[in-house]
Amino acid sequence: MNKKSDFIMIGVAVAAIICAAIISYNVCANDSQPLPIDITVRDWFISLRNDFLNIIISALTHLSDPITIISLCAFLLILPNRKTYGLPVSLAAISGLAIYKPMKHLFLRARPDVSLHLVEQGGYSFPSGHSVSSVIVFGLLLYLIRRHCKNKMLKNILSVICTILMLLIGPSRLYVSVHWATDVLCGMFIGLAVLAISILILERIYKKNESL
Repeated sequence: MNKKSDFIMIGVAVAAIICAAIISYNVCANDSQPLPIDITVRDWFISLRNDFLNIIISALTHLSDPITIISLCAFLLILPNRKTYGLPVSLAAISGLAIYKPMKHLFLRARPDVSLHLVEQGGYSFPSGHSVSSVIVFGLLLYLIRRHCKNKMLKNILSVICTILMLLIGPSRLYVSVHWATDVLCGMFIGLAVLAISILILERIYKKNESL
């Protein structure tokens, strides 16, 4: 990455932080109750439900469960190239966790009515931890795979998978009705900010190593 790319990453991080802050402010100003857009989006996603999609999306949403993310990070950390993939992804995932967990206990937002849930989910709603983790983990894996994977076919296959998971797990939380739209949006913006900062840090490290 050159200086222009660094500037873009900084801009993305700042913009994402501002967007997350605006959403957080509006949720707080509404006493953590659902906003009108939350109700509208919830009803729209429910209108899309059918038996086939229920199975597919319920499975998809579990791919960013804490146990899934922990297992993935553990797997990456036992690989020989752990410093290339496992360490950066694990540290970034922990950073995201350190941000969204305190926020949940600060906002104390209730989830949508449990009768609407397609999967079991406890705890508070804002922001969506699955959305934070999916953007950070699969977004950073996408970046690392594009940068380091030498096998072109494997690179492209893994890139498509990571892109799909990064973009769709957040909305899947709305389909299964365990989050409000503002939970997911804020979570994805937090994840995007952490992702951009992680890439900036990694690029600094790579440049320093290349200059040695």
